[in-house]
Amino acid sequence: MKAQKRGPKRISVLYPLSRTAEEKAADDETKKLRVAAYCRVSTNSEEQLLSINNQIQYYEKYINENPGYTLVGIYTDQGISGTDMRKRDAFMRLMEDCREGAVDRIITKSVSRFGRNTLDALNSIRALRAIGVDVYFEREKIHTMKSEGELLLTLISAVAQNESLVLSGNVKWGIHRKYERGLIQSVPCGKFLGYDKDNRGNLVINEAQAAIVRRIYQEFLDGYGYHTIARRLTEDGVLTERGNKEWSSSVIKKILTNEKIKGDTLFQKTFNAEPLTKKRVKNKGELPQYYYEDTHPAIIDKDTWECVQLEFERQEQYKKAHFMSKYHYNQSQKYGFVGKVICKHCGRTYVMRESARTKDLGRQYWRCLGFRAGRYKPLGLDDCQFEVRIDGDLSERAFIKAWNELVENRILYEDIHGSDALIRYRVKELRHLVEEIGRIEGFSYELMLKTLDHILVGNDSTVEVIFLAGRRVEVRF
Repeated sequence: MKAQKRGPKRISVLYPLSRTAEEKAADDETKKLRVAAYCRVSTNSEEQLLSINNQIQYYEKYINENPGYTLVGIYTDQGISGTDMRKRDAFMRLMEDCREGAVDRIITKSVSRFGRNTLDALNSIRALRAIGVDVYFEREKIHTMKSEGELLLTLISAVAQNESLVLSGNVKWGIHRKYERGLIQSVPCGKFLGYDKDNRGNLVINEAQAAIVRRIYQEFLDGYGYHTIARRLTEDGVLTERGNKEWSSSVIKKILTNEKIKGDTLFQKTFNAEPLTKKRVKNKGELPQYYYEDTHPAIIDKDTWECVQLEFERQEQYKKAHFMSKYHYNQSQKYGFVGKVICKHCGRTYVMRESARTKDLGRQYWRCLGFRAGRYKPLGLDDCQFEVRIDGDLSERAFIKAWNELVENRILYEDIHGSDALIRYRVKELRHLVEEIGRIEGFSYELMLKTLDHILVGNDSTVEVIFLAGRRVEVRF
């Protein structure tokens, strides 16, 4: 059989379709790297702000003039330390944009600008590598997507972290020297109410805030607790030093115990326990403290400030003596005597009850909290054996009667010569109120708060009213 002659093999050639200039430009654009720059300075000084402006201008020019780059944005953090990533808002936004696929490459000046905390910096870089985002450090000429990138970064970041620790130590040393010399300029302002700093760093009284401070001190000496003072300020629309509408009891207590209010300064109350996290802790003897008197103008005189501190001590002693977990309860006229009616025999407080007996169902009465009838179990050593019931309004009537006896008989007050500041204040206040108010026909909650220590009730129907000034008046019904 004769072989058939084959012709030449036919080859198909596909010619590309002609594209428009717009399509070519779009294709070139997709090949460009989407680039972001990150800049950071650690202080808000004029010199560093100028530096960051120069960096922004440099990166805008650098990225826009590179034909392979498309500028995504310049992310800047100003006045932020590099040791804590979470406090760098611009950096956190950059990381989020990278996770959303908007960035291919990040350019930054150096490893130290990216972060001084080795662990945080490396974790961020590894997270970026995992999603295909390269970080280029200009000074070190490192691309993190290259194989040698992480090893070099580990070494360089460790050096940067060590530099940060050394710098932190130098800063602490300088601050401690200022504390030793009693320089009030080293105290950060804005953390306590009543003061501003002038252009030389000296504390000067902010009169609007000082009026709030004086009100807080007076209300505390008038018998109000932290929670009540905070609530009253909030209800009156008074703003905190940070401009917040809500006051807290912790803020009230800090104001009442801050020695700067009386013009003195205790340096080094707290310190940075960890330079990298900037976590501040209370100084409990780890570092030396320095106390200086009259470092700046006082808002509250020293006697009044001392009265407040002694009142704190009195309330603590009162709680221990009468087995109470707190001194101030729900402060209102309805519950005004809670914690102030005391059993003469066991020292515990009386509590308000409602009768369940048919003949006087629902009637309110006071009874000792420590009383146990002993019907169901033997009486303990701490149990009160005397069941004394007194009418719910007896506390009010006892206060009115005792007060009027003070007014009518002009009972001699305690000799206050040599007494502490609080006793002198209480006696002076009681004398003033007796002269100013005179007899009362009805119960005054505010007067009771200012003057009453407690009412002592015995099983022999005796009731003794003890005033804060030390006066004791026995009343009978």
